[in-house]
Amino acid sequence: MTAIAFVGLGTMGAPIARHLIAGGHALVGHDVDRARVDDLGIPYAASPAEAVAGAEVALSSLPSPAIVREVWLGASGLAAGASPGALLVDLSTGPPELARELADALEPAGLDVLDAPVSGGPHGATDGTLTVMVGGREEPFTRARPLLEAFGRHVVLVGGHGAGQTAKLCNNLVAGVTMAAVAEACAIAEREGIDAATLFALMAASTGDSRVLRTRFPLAGADEAHPSSRDWHPLFALDLLAKDLELAVALAATVGIEPSVAESALAEYRRAQALGHGSRDYSAIFLAKRASPPDAMV
Repeated sequence: MTAIAFVGLGTMGAPIARHLIAGGHALVGHDVDRARVDDLGIPYAASPAEAVAGAEVALSSLPSPAIVREVWLGASGLAAGASPGALLVDLSTGPPELARELADALEPAGLDVLDAPVSGGPHGATDGTLTVMVGGREEPFTRARPLLEAFGRHVVLVGGHGAGQTAKLCNNLVAGVTMAAVAEACAIAEREGIDAATLFALMAASTGDSRVLRTRFPLAGADEAHPSSRDWHPLFALDLLAKDLELAVALAATVGIEPSVAESALAEYRRAQALGHGSRDYSAIFLAKRASPPDAMV
């Protein structure tokens, strides 16, 4: 049994925490919504510092880099409450430079730090089949691995601090761009009167196939499990995908790569946000594309 502090028990954090509880670990939780902690039946801490006091491991699953920095380095953050030797693992998605900043700030104090963003969405978190992309040193990774494998099917040490975040942003760049392309293709097909189920079956059996296509085909009626058939209920919110694409664009610029494809896709997500679709699944980018007049492209 490991004493674990868990900060951020929302869409991803709560199902991850349930796997750890089922594994016999002792969790203390902190979230801006106390009800999320109470729903798990674990003790509530009033701050991240209080949650991590006495814990061997702390996990965070948070929606933005700014919140990660505050939760880790703020006056009542993890760094303020963690004891030397504790292992702190960030499951959130953020810039690699933030992961390196956290490690540089905390490792001299005797804390072990890993960035470990996850991919697979809420279903993967619930099923325990997430991919976990880890950045950091070998020894803390070896220590963390049994816990990460409680909710991850693929747990990989990618490289040093920030490498996990780099891998995750590359993955989400591909996912975001692919969804933008699928949305555009489906908008064309819809204007031409192509049956949704027929098109989905053909594309899934052709070179246009992808995991994004199979889980998020944006024409309703092809598969009842797709968000388009469920009022765009989010598997992963459009706002979050846009945030990740923005981070990927910034990372590309940092390393001297022209992110023209990602920037084009990001502009489409921004348009969908402006139309009020940010809280919907990111396949709702299709709704912005569908709204385009026939002569919108020149």
